[in-house]
Amino acid sequence: MGRNQRIISVLYLAVVLADLLFIYFSMDAYRWLSKPLLMPLLMLLVFLNKQAIPLYRWMLTGLALSWAGDVLLQLKDFFIPGLISFLLAHCCYITYFIKINPGRKGLLQQQPLIGLPVFIYIVIFLWLLYPFLDALKIPVTVYGITIGTMLLMSINLQQKVNRGAAVLFFNGALQFVISDSILAVNLFAYNSTVLSLCVMTTYASAQYLLVKASSSTEESVQL
Repeated sequence: MGRNQRIISVLYLAVVLADLLFIYFSMDAYRWLSKPLLMPLLMLLVFLNKQAIPLYRWMLTGLALSWAGDVLLQLKDFFIPGLISFLLAHCCYITYFIKINPGRKGLLQQQPLIGLPVFIYIVIFLWLLYPFLDALKIPVTVYGITIGTMLLMSINLQQKVNRGAAVLFFNGALQFVISDSILAVNLFAYNSTVLSLCVMTTYASAQYLLVKASSSTEESVQL
């Protein structure tokens, strides 16, 4: 990682910490100064590393859609547009994962049962959440299936990319699932500052890990 990339990474961490402080002290208005800055910083990091990321446009698009989701979810009555933005972001990440070494079989293709725990988790979580969703059952179900698929595709990257990148991709995708799960509980079942802090911590970490992983696949990516 070059000097500019290190500076951006430090700035990203600083903005994340600022956003967490604003959450803790219920300074929601100030989050317009912090949260919308996160994804552009990661997009800049990807752009600076684009020579090591042959499929970088998919990652950039996913981050841009995530930024749109961040902004929309801060607005009142824009939950569905925000959900759609993140849904499309996950579709970009799924496509990105699938396009990495498409001619090589990944772990999930060789041992499909490894993905069973992910399927079981998504089904049980949605079932427990259903009583709180009312008219949002269908869109939240579609989103749950999509993010579960994203996690499965990250698992499949084992044996398709180098071990370091595979671990980063999996941890990034897993933290995304954890973040969205906590967010759902926080929005629909039990709202608390602690849960909001957990959502932001895992979300910020997930996006950073995916970006870091994408720049670690240089010798393992095919167009």
